[in-house]
Amino acid sequence: MNASSPVMPAVLFTPERRTVLAERPEPAATYGQVLIEVDLTGICGSDLHAAELPVYAPGHILGHEVTGRVHSVGDGVDGWQPGQRVAINPNGNVCGTCRWCRAGRYNQCVRATMETAVGLQHDGGLAPRLLLAPSTLRPLPETMGRVEAAWVEPAATALRAVRLAGDVAGRTVLVTGGGPIGQLAIRLLRLAGAGRIVLTEPAAERRRFGVASGADETLAPDQAGEPAVAAVIECSGNAAATRQALGALEPGGTLVVVGGGPGSGLDPITILLKELVVRGSFTYLEEFDEVIPMLADGRLAVADLTTDVVPLAATLDAIASLRRASTMKVLVDPHR
Repeated sequence: MNASSPVMPAVLFTPERRTVLAERPEPAATYGQVLIEVDLTGICGSDLHAAELPVYAPGHILGHEVTGRVHSVGDGVDGWQPGQRVAINPNGNVCGTCRWCRAGRYNQCVRATMETAVGLQHDGGLAPRLLLAPSTLRPLPETMGRVEAAWVEPAATALRAVRLAGDVAGRTVLVTGGGPIGQLAIRLLRLAGAGRIVLTEPAAERRRFGVASGADETLAPDQAGEPAVAAVIECSGNAAATRQALGALEPGGTLVVVGGGPGSGLDPITILLKELVVRGSFTYLEEFDEVIPMLADGRLAVADLTTDVVPLAATLDAIASLRRASTMKVLVDPHR
């Protein structure tokens, strides 16, 4: 690092696979790139486990739930102007030529999701500024609240999982795991007309959030008596929760797995005997654009799920608090 080069604070994922607060060179707009002034970045549950997840490549800035404004635009970029509000689609660096891109299944593009994903293999938003390709940017309305804007990425993840559960109108759905994705799933299920929503979650405080989100019943995982359900949205990444989900499903029911963790908990005999459908839900497609108006107009409320907005210097403490499940959602303001 040149001693005269401007630097900025950032939360780094080091080559030793540790999360630390350090300094990095401040980026500038280059050809074909857009420099973003970060407003808020959410801490995702997967960020807590970056050291164990191979999809996180070391040596970059963390943070993939990012909102901000265009600071400056490099030569060769059209359609973006300084001052525009944006949300960042971290999987927007699609190649456009692979079989999955050609089929419209951009969330399966290896380049976008496993090689250049913002905050995972490319510098993310836990820093004041961020240099990105224009393909990752989505416009936001000026009237949209800044907290709501910071929820676009996780809301898109939850919306896709709910969609993959099929027609839930009037039906009973179980959500396992009451973190941010689980809470969003409850709210989106309610908007989709689900008849009864049950949440299982070990933390009492998160069960309380589940009631506020619209769950008809909240249970600790060791409580018996879940009703036979048409669908389960598994948000915890916990093998025991997956086993519980399979047991709760009625014959022909659907399990949507959106929480990733070690060990699957999948019992092939139960799946076979009950003729269950098991679906993975990975990131999003058009859902990223669709949740923006839902958040902007208040149909999908999230302010009450936002536990705190902290300065960048407090990020490591916030991560520790999230690991203890003592908070729900923490947003980071890198300019505080």
